[in-house]
Amino acid sequence: MKKFLKLFLKILGKVLLIGLIGFVATFTLYITNGENKLIYYVIRPFLNKHYDSQVRDRKI
Repeated sequence: MKKFLKLFLKILGKVLLIGLIGFVATFTLYITNGENKLIYYVIRPFLNKHYDSQVRDRKI
């Protein structure tokens, strides 16, 4: 019974640590508005480059 309890607490501690690290990371992204900055500085230029390089078969 002691081995089971020791193993259970060890696993529970690791799960709680991973949860805490995940919470701190997502909270930091939320506070710094990181997801919008990522979209604006990384994803949007990539998508602009991609769509600007496509060949258009007609003009508006």
